[in-house]
Amino acid sequence: MKILFLGDIVGKKGREVIRDLLSNLKEKYHADFVIANGENAAHGKGITKKIYDQLISYGVDCITLGNHAFSKKEIINYLPELDKLICPINHTSKLGKGYRYFKVKNKTVCVINCLGTFMQEDYTLNPYVEMDKVFKAKRKCDYYIVDFHAEATAEKRVFFEYYRHKVSAVIGTHTHVQTADEQIIDGSGFISDVGMCGPFDSIIGRDKEECIKKMVKGEHTKYTVSENPPVLCGLYLNFDDKTNKCIEIERIQIKPE
Repeated sequence: MKILFLGDIVGKKGREVIRDLLSNLKEKYHADFVIANGENAAHGKGITKKIYDQLISYGVDCITLGNHAFSKKEIINYLPELDKLICPINHTSKLGKGYRYFKVKNKTVCVINCLGTFMQEDYTLNPYVEMDKVFKAKRKCDYYIVDFHAEATAEKRVFFEYYRHKVSAVIGTHTHVQTADEQIIDGSGFISDVGMCGPFDSIIGRDKEECIKKMVKGEHTKYTVSENPPVLCGLYLNFDDKTNKCIEIERIQIKPE
């Protein structure tokens, strides 16, 4: 089983780089399944039905979200019909489905979206309590892939260490900066943050001057996504079809020329 995970898609530029490069990546890695984090896909915050359909048409098989999951309120009305969208399992709203099962190559892949608690306390339930409910479902599953959407590197690693004997991979998202700590332990894959698909010359996808005005000068600003050319960040995971254990992990980063 070969899985591609694409980091947080930020705005129009992030969507465009998926459109332009995903097909070749799928061919290069012989990908059987593609997961992408789309919580920043609509103008930097949230996702819309139109963008969901767009990303699926580009070849994404499953879209996870995060703390901005419901920033575009319209998506709430479509949740019952979007069967490839996964909302945070421990968001206080309890909207949408926090995990889904996909049939791939006669195997069952369970994809889970979970929020960390640090700096997200106001809308986050205990991730361990909610995650344990997935295992209590007792549905036969070959792979558990977790998008752990969290601020702190340490919190992501704690989550991985706690569940690494139960899950196939824990892939960190949210901070938009790709980390160089990818590894396989006891057949389970991990990376603190997979990075983003969005404007490279930016501040985590946002317009640089706007961020300076807000953080240095204290000015009230919008959330403006940079118009600079995009980087594509992702992760390739290869699992042994007999043991279902992760045997290969590789960071992907394609910078603009």
